[in-house]
Amino acid sequence: MNNYANATIEGFVTKDPELKKTKTGKSVCTFSLAINHYSKNENEPPRVSFIDVETWEKIAELCHKTVTKGKRVMIMGSLRQDRWEDSNGKMQSRLKIIGNEIRFLENPKKGDQI
Repeated sequence: MNNYANATIEGFVTKDPELKKTKTGKSVCTFSLAINHYSKNENEPPRVSFIDVETWEKIAELCHKTVTKGKRVMIMGSLRQDRWEDSNGKMQSRLKIIGNEIRFLENPKKGDQI
């Protein structure tokens, strides 16, 4: 039985996306979003979370063509956890969102095509 692991995040792209092809020729695009968490206490600096995003095939191609560092986007998709053992033998873990829908939250600049 599968559990429900959908997520929607909104934030600013931290660097230009990277597009790669798998051995089978599928496109995969990766980038990261910075998500600001504001506090009611003005003396506290805002916290920022960095969430990795992975998109596939048509959405990957779209993201590679249109998403750039600093753009504000909303990603809808599912959560996935990667686990691995580092070179020191310590277990590592990272949570990411596999995006299946993207929304651009600002008007494109002149010359941008979406």
